[in-house]
Amino acid sequence: MIIMDYRQMLVVSLWQYNHHASEGLTLPLFQETFGKACGQHYYEKWTFYFNRNLWDMLAYFRSEEGNGQKFCDMVARQVELYLHNRELTIKN
Repeated sequence: MIIMDYRQMLVVSLWQYNHHASEGLTLPLFQETFGKACGQHYYEKWTFYFNRNLWDMLAYFRSEEGNGQKFCDMVARQVELYLHNRELTIKN
């Protein structure tokens, strides 16, 4: 049985719909993660082909598990930034 953690899924969902530009998946971040050429390619897929749809991009990596994990790690990094920035906002 696959177990999905609601809280974790909710945080990712909130990030996807509410993040600031600096917390998103940018071209420089893709290039840092995947290299210049592949980063450009994946960024264009993310932005123009999949219209920043997380589920579609995850499915795109189905035959490239290593790159799929890199993508997930990249998303997690930005979600952590999003959460950190919201904590700072609440404290101020």
